[in-house]
Amino acid sequence: MTSEKDIPSATPDAGASAAAECSAPSPAPFAFAASEPRKIEDVLASEGFYMGPPAGVSMWPMLRNRHDVMLVAPAQGELRRYDVALYRRGGQYVLHRVVGRYERGSEKGYVICGDNCVTLEYIPCGDVLGVLHGFYRDGRHIDCETSRAYHAYSKLWVALFPVRKACKGANAAIRRVGKRVLVACGLLDRSASGKAGRR
Repeated sequence: MTSEKDIPSATPDAGASAAAECSAPSPAPFAFAASEPRKIEDVLASEGFYMGPPAGVSMWPMLRNRHDVMLVAPAQGELRRYDVALYRRGGQYVLHRVVGRYERGSEKGYVICGDNCVTLEYIPCGDVLGVLHGFYRDGRHIDCETSRAYHAYSKLWVALFPVRKACKGANAAIRRVGKRVLVACGLLDRSASGKAGRR
């Protein structure tokens, strides 16, 4: 799941519309002048969090392209397995899940993979900028620390990695499995899954 190189400038009205999607209490979205685009790492350092829509499909089915709202906080200490890390890849920001750790001599880092990907990446610890603390899906707040449904989804989806890799060509089947997993874990209503399939 990637984000734009710079955060798009936001007007007060744009910030209000983003907040309207979030029915649960949350930090107020930041806003700044249109002439001052800022990088996500600058916002994390100054505001202590970043809120915005994800761009791309690499974290589907959990996060939908430009539809949900993610809440990222600065990374503090070592990330755990199943955490979702924000890091930079060239000029893009990437939000993918930690599935393990690695050591190459003196270099230590994380083995990372998007929920909708089957390619593993090896990211040094120092390249990680932030970690996903929660997200808003159809106005519902999902807390990555306390939600049992989210923890169940994370563990099950990582466990299904070999199956997903074997079924890489069967995209439609994987999408159906993804919706069923979300419904079973309580992260998606059955009625909403039907609507999502028709989009």
